[in-house]
Amino acid sequence: MRNFLIFFITFFSISHIYGQADTVKVKPTQRKYSLFNPVPKAEMKEMATDRPDATETAYTVEAGHFQMESDLFKHVRNKANQVLSTSNIFNLANYKLGLTEKMDLQLAIPVYVCNRIRNLNTGKIIQKTAGFDDITLRVKYNLWGNAGGKTAFALLPFLSFPTSSFAHNELQGGVIFPFALSLNKGLNFGTQAGLEIVKEADNAYHSNIVYSFTFGKPVNAVFNVFAEAFTSYNTYSKETGIYANAGIIYSISPNFNIDAGINYGINKEREKIIFSGFSYRL
Repeated sequence: MRNFLIFFITFFSISHIYGQADTVKVKPTQRKYSLFNPVPKAEMKEMATDRPDATETAYTVEAGHFQMESDLFKHVRNKANQVLSTSNIFNLANYKLGLTEKMDLQLAIPVYVCNRIRNLNTGKIIQKTAGFDDITLRVKYNLWGNAGGKTAFALLPFLSFPTSSFAHNELQGGVIFPFALSLNKGLNFGTQAGLEIVKEADNAYHSNIVYSFTFGKPVNAVFNVFAEAFTSYNTYSKETGIYANAGIIYSISPNFNIDAGINYGINKEREKIIFSGFSYRL
């Protein structure tokens, strides 16, 4: 619990310090874009999203603009020891608001989740739960690259609140460090390292370490594809998860994308996930 309290205090300290950094350095005669002084549409950069890959983007939402990114449908499947676990998740949405030229505020809300555990030997359902899941509050601060350049780096602390109607979680959180690099011929590279603080079966907080990297490339004017590797290590269970992910993105307009993809657990007893969703910016 002591480790989590330290993280909790650090989360709000970082957010507070960086939240002021954009205004303290501004002279009274200068005008900076903000929530109440939005970036003009003619000056907006290309939309950057945290989906559909698992690697978070290092770029924030334009100041004064709103962005929604959602898994309209996600199916999670895991088979181990003659037990099949499935989850169907509907509208796992991340609502994002640009606060300054370097920072945005995010709220991830899973609207409806349906979980089933089935015994494969008997065919009977062992457990079935459904309802609203935990809400996550996130703050992303871009350290460099938001205004242009080949690289970008950001800080993304988050907190998950125990709002689930079927699970009995506690307050949990972590921090992610996303990095982006523009390569030649439209090829983009992204990577992240992260630390999650979660409560485990022993009723104590433990860390989960995550790392991923992704490559994205446009196929033509409207289609983009990505390929990604993702790994996690849980310090409590001593288990490592390795995933190979891929997907496709279709740009209906500069401010509206739809996508679909797969997260494939490579090592034993890891989930297989298929999903489809969209991203939209106002």
